[in-house]
Amino acid sequence: MVLRFLSLRRPAALLAVAGFTVSFAASASPAGDALLRLRSEPWITRSYTLADLGITEPVVLSGSDARQEFFLPVPRSLPLSDATLEFSGRFQKTEEGRTSLLLYVAGKPVFSRRVEGAEGDASQTVKLDALARGTGFVRLGVNWSSTVKLNACEADRPTGNVLSIGPDTRLSYRFHNDALTSLADAWVTLPARPVLLVASRQVSKESFDTAWRLGVALDLARRQVEVRAFPAAGDVIDTSGLKVPAPLAALPAFAGLAAGDPRYVLKDAAEAGALVVLGASVATGDIAVADAALQQQTAQALDALGAQFAGDADAIRALAEWRGAQTALSGGALASHQIRLGTLGTRPVIQVAEDAGAQAAGVFAEAWRGILNARQVGVERADVPQGGDGAAIRLSTLGGSDATFDVTVRGDWTATLGLGAVGGKGGVPSALVVDVAAAPGASSTRPVASVYWNNILLSAKRLDADGRPERLDARIPGYALGLSNVVRVSFQRQPYSNDCNETPQGYPVSVLPTSLVRLGDSHPDGTFVGLMPLMSAAPQLIVPQAYLADAPTHLARVVRMALAGGVTPLRAELLVAPAGKAVTPSRPFMSLEVPVDGASTKVEVEGERLRINGRDTPWLDVRGLAGLSAVEVTRAHGHDGLRWQTLGASPGAPAAVAVSGVIAEQKPFVLNRGDIALLGPQGPVSWIDSSDPDAGQPPRAGESVFHEWRRYLSWGVPLVGLGLLGFLVIMVLAYRARSRSEKKAP
Repeated sequence: MVLRFLSLRRPAALLAVAGFTVSFAASASPAGDALLRLRSEPWITRSYTLADLGITEPVVLSGSDARQEFFLPVPRSLPLSDATLEFSGRFQKTEEGRTSLLLYVAGKPVFSRRVEGAEGDASQTVKLDALARGTGFVRLGVNWSSTVKLNACEADRPTGNVLSIGPDTRLSYRFHNDALTSLADAWVTLPARPVLLVASRQVSKESFDTAWRLGVALDLARRQVEVRAFPAAGDVIDTSGLKVPAPLAALPAFAGLAAGDPRYVLKDAAEAGALVVLGASVATGDIAVADAALQQQTAQALDALGAQFAGDADAIRALAEWRGAQTALSGGALASHQIRLGTLGTRPVIQVAEDAGAQAAGVFAEAWRGILNARQVGVERADVPQGGDGAAIRLSTLGGSDATFDVTVRGDWTATLGLGAVGGKGGVPSALVVDVAAAPGASSTRPVASVYWNNILLSAKRLDADGRPERLDARIPGYALGLSNVVRVSFQRQPYSNDCNETPQGYPVSVLPTSLVRLGDSHPDGTFVGLMPLMSAAPQLIVPQAYLADAPTHLARVVRMALAGGVTPLRAELLVAPAGKAVTPSRPFMSLEVPVDGASTKVEVEGERLRINGRDTPWLDVRGLAGLSAVEVTRAHGHDGLRWQTLGASPGAPAAVAVSGVIAEQKPFVLNRGDIALLGPQGPVSWIDSSDPDAGQPPRAGESVFHEWRRYLSWGVPLVGLGLLGFLVIMVLAYRARSRSEKKAP
């Protein structure tokens, strides 16, 4: 298989294979042969589902001709092998007629079938020979056609024949580790749940700072990160699924790992070295904070493993060759602000210097990622590009399509926007401006365009439909915001049939590339949403010193809460507070289990007791609430911020952490309602709004601030005019009275 792959590569690769073959033949030791075989087949498998991309609910198609497209990320230039589409779906038919399912990739049909029966499974596995992926996506299209009996001139309508597309629809592929040569492709090919590796449970402030920024960046890229420490003696790890070659299983370092125990207690550093050689994610990771401590830990583990090969010269030589091929080890220490792609065990790993967290979070963003065509870069600065005053972002730069499509009765245009992409410029999405154009139809009834944000109707307008651009300007309410936001523009037309003598035809409509998202300013109103612009600017993230002593556990919480509060990984400042001491913030802040000096607070936590104070009397006073936590909007020393507190001995964070530091299955959330939230292990369980419900009301959809003043001016101008007129009348009367007085005077 290796020769088949490399025969397509350059001649130097064939020389490398020849050199490897000679080395392999020279090793006569079974253990040495096993070590070399671990390097001989470095194929990496990746698999992504629609749920991994944020589509966690089934997508239902109905009607006579329903279509849906999905965009699955893939590397632009990396050669892929064994690409497979596993389509998951079920159908229900309640009406007679011809029903068919068509799947196509990049516009090319790859599967079709006629659907029979009342209900059944529509799942199908399709091998994909080639992927057109110049845009970095595989475009998967689903066409559900159900021809049912209609009366003459009856408009198309939803039918009882429906197809439900499952969120477990999956795209899988393989690639050769040696073919992965760019950081851009390495980032795109990270698994759906990548492992972020740190040196140990106790880390330095610099490493902790880099780790939380990488964790937020990964979650914003729809990769649910797992934070792990390099394994040490006494750690409990899961060894199920590890494949230990038989010649190595006789060694003490590999013997215990071969049992496949889901709760295996690591005995010594040699077993940690064996995990590295086997390519276990618990010891290698997919992305790593490559500080000096991690390099030292890895070297010591491999040295301890090598000591067990004493007396086997072939195995010692094979281990030395194996270590020399590990670019993550042989490349030396990373320089300041450096990012490097390496190999550790049988896995590619992105190494980030301990002071390069903000730079990595910025350069791996969608705006800059494409330039990372090398294995190693040094990044001094990478921030979100801003045009003009940075107060707006065009939808075209966020992935929105400007293609024209025909609409007979109804048609939808959709785009998915990550909150990190639109909220990373020191603002929060506050208005959606959609420019559309529609061609005239035969009917005199004008078409209607409706704008939705996460299925919440923002604005609608009856179009002139003269082929010229028309604008819909809609306010985005805070409660509609999410980490992933779906913008939908729906067009509806009245079909024209000329007394049933003509067949209704579709007419073109388009969402223009001038459409944009406006960002709100930084004027807090006492709510979570009002704080978002400040959190995405340059806030302070305050954590206690104890977090650094158990980094994997607490990093999971920091990442989740930073995501929820909209804290940017690009410009935030990490403050580590000494135990038991209050902190005085110097700018907007998020405090995690750290008292804030002078903070105004409504939430009081004492052990397992929760007390929420109202304006005059307490609203809530309950004991025994272990496992929950509370976050609220507060203000201290003239700066607005968020304060998060836990109840009980076991912190109730929106991230359940196992013994090994692995984050359980979670659904990210955003603090977008009220000013107090109570959180459980799975996220918010209660929202409280103690602010004035009328104070922060935005203008209605499509209305600007000037429009608000225009309301007052519409009443004020006549009043002012009447006042001026009255003043002039008084002046005239006074002048006449004075003139008469002067005439009467002798």
